[in-house]
Amino acid sequence: MPQSSSVYVIFVLALLSFLIVFLYSNGGEPNVHVNKDRRVNVPCGEACDVVDSHFREEPTAFHAYIEKHFDCKALMLRLKDERPADAWPPPREPPPEVKDEMTMQGLMPAILKNATYYASNNAKSVKTDIITEKNIQKMQSEASKRMLEGSYTKSVTNTVSRCLERYDSAIKGRNGFVIGTERPWVEALLLNVGAQHLTTVEYSDLVSSHPSITTRTPRRLAEDYLENPREMFDFGVSYSSIEHSGLGRYGDAINPSGDLETMAQAWCLTKPGGLFFLNVPFDHGKDYIAWNAHRVYGNARLKHLTANWNVLAWMKSPYNNHDVWMLQKMASVVPVFP
Repeated sequence: MPQSSSVYVIFVLALLSFLIVFLYSNGGEPNVHVNKDRRVNVPCGEACDVVDSHFREEPTAFHAYIEKHFDCKALMLRLKDERPADAWPPPREPPPEVKDEMTMQGLMPAILKNATYYASNNAKSVKTDIITEKNIQKMQSEASKRMLEGSYTKSVTNTVSRCLERYDSAIKGRNGFVIGTERPWVEALLLNVGAQHLTTVEYSDLVSSHPSITTRTPRRLAEDYLENPREMFDFGVSYSSIEHSGLGRYGDAINPSGDLETMAQAWCLTKPGGLFFLNVPFDHGKDYIAWNAHRVYGNARLKHLTANWNVLAWMKSPYNNHDVWMLQKMASVVPVFP
């Protein structure tokens, strides 16, 4: 065989070997957990950039404030095009092609204690008929007596209730949104404070029969925004939801910046000066991923999660370091509309 032909054959065999290893790098199955085409076609931009040197930081009483350029149209197009994972169950560890991005080049390591953290409870397990007038009124009554368990404990519910009551002027008679709901206890608290109307955003197709609560899937919410780009809400709330985004636990595709995108999208939806009540696990000075249950935030990632938000206050939560951050959208940062 001519030498040039031998070199060509060797090259082809090497290329085939590489492709086989790449496709079957996830436990012997094709690695189809990451929907990479969506992430490439519509760039996330600065919202997903976690390189500190790219931004100017300002010290605050809590953690550094970072200002970023959010392309709201691009972020909402990404949300509209988002789809469930192509494979089930989720991978047992971060896919190798996104591991560095997922872990911030090692600044937010993934802890692989599968027996403790790994979860594969699909979003379909969430009940879809939980938002009824009867259920909400019952929760409102219990909350007014400081007796509502919520999804955690009475102590947690009462802590969140005090946070909302502290900023009741930003809620009374206004329209807000809630990200993530397995049980609508947060909605009950907001209605007690005097919210006029709420939009609950959840991957499951929730059905609401309550006149003051509308439900939307993330995709439907993005479609609403893109049809008429605007800052839609006066305030927003998320309790123990955003830290799960992009980890595959609830049937979503693996997205190393899922949490950052969600907070940036929330910023795009909130009116200037509006508040956002954020609850995520917090560990002073330590960032890590308890794969694939949730992220735990320290100083490295939290400042990027809250980019363009001014931290008004912080309240310690009695539930497993799930602290509550009261954020305000900076009016000086102008959103980019189509």
